[in-house]
Amino acid sequence: MSIRTKLTLTLLLTVTTLILILALVLRLEMHQCFGLACEAVKALPPNVSQALQTRFDEALTQSLIWTLPGFILFVGLIVTLISRAFTERILWMRQKAVSIARGNLEESVPVKGKDELSSMAEALNYLSKELEKQEAFRKNLMQDVAHELRTPLMTLKSHIEAFIDGIWEPNPDRLRSCIEEVERFESLVKSVESLYEADQIPLVVSEHTDLREVAEQVVQMFVPRCENSGITLSFDAPIEPLPVIIHHHDLSQIVWNLLDNAVKYTSTGGAVHVNVGSIQNRSYVHITDTGIGIPEHELDNIFERFYRVDKSRDRNRGGSGLGLAIVKRLVERSNGKIGIESNPGSGTTFSIDWPR
Repeated sequence: MSIRTKLTLTLLLTVTTLILILALVLRLEMHQCFGLACEAVKALPPNVSQALQTRFDEALTQSLIWTLPGFILFVGLIVTLISRAFTERILWMRQKAVSIARGNLEESVPVKGKDELSSMAEALNYLSKELEKQEAFRKNLMQDVAHELRTPLMTLKSHIEAFIDGIWEPNPDRLRSCIEEVERFESLVKSVESLYEADQIPLVVSEHTDLREVAEQVVQMFVPRCENSGITLSFDAPIEPLPVIIHHHDLSQIVWNLLDNAVKYTSTGGAVHVNVGSIQNRSYVHITDTGIGIPEHELDNIFERFYRVDKSRDRNRGGSGLGLAIVKRLVERSNGKIGIESNPGSGTTFSIDWPR
C-alpha cells in the first residue's frame, strides 16, 4: 500500500469517525432541547407531545441519513486532494531516489519552498552530487592504485633482469637503487595501512599531548631538508605547553604530512612557516608555505584518497595521494577541525585546531 493510500485512508477514517460522533451528539442534544426548551410542547397532552417528539426524532434521523453520506463523500474528495498534494513531492523524490540508486547520478529534485520536504530535496540533491563525485573517484581508484604499485615493481623488475642478463654488474649503487624502489613500495603499503587503521579502528583518546613540543620536534626534523633545498623554515610558538587530547604518534604524523607537503611544493628561495598557539580554548597549528598553491576548484577534493592536483604523477611532487586523506581522518578522530586556504602561485595555509 502506497503512502498516498495510507494517508488518504487515515484522514478519511479520522474525519468520518469525528462526523459520526458529532452527528450522534447533535441528535441527542436536539432530542433533549426539544423536550426541555419548547414550552408549547409541554402544554399539549402527553400523547400529543410524545408523538411530536417522536416525529421530530424521525425527521432528524432521516435528515442525518441523507446528509451524512453526501458530506462524507465531499470530505473524502477533499481528503484525497489534500493527500495527493501532500504526497506528490514525496513520491517524486522517491522516484528520483530510485533513479539515483540505479546509477543516474545526474538526476536532481526541484526544491520548492522552505519546509521540511524542501530540506529533504536539498539533502537528496547533495547526496546525488556526492555519489557522483565518489563514483568518479572510484573509477580512478584502481588506475591510481595500479600505477602506484606498478611503477616501483616494474623498475625493480627491470633492474633484476639486467642483473640476470649480465647487462649490469651488481654494485652498491645499483643495489641501493633496488632498495629505494622496495622502500617506495613499502611506504605506499604503510600509507594504505595507516589510512585503514584510521578508518576502522575505534578510538577513545585519553592521552594529553603537548602540541607545541610535538610540532617543534617535527620542524627540527625538516631543518636539514629545507637547508638543502634553499627553503626558509620558521617556527613560532608560545612558551607554555598547549595540551590537546590526541595520541602523540597521530599528532606527529599530522604535522609531518602537512610539513612534507609544504616543503615538497615550495621552490628554492621560498619559505615555510609553522605557527602554534591557542585562541578561545582551542589550540591550533597553522602551516603556511609560499609554494605553487592549489586551484580553488581543487580544494574540495584534495582530502580524497589517491587524489592529486598534479596530474603528471611526478614522483618528486605527486606523492601517493594518501597523505592528506590520512591527515583529515586523524584530525577528525581526535575531535579536531581542519581547513585550507590557497591561492595559485602564492602559497597555501593548512589550519588545524583542537579543544584544549
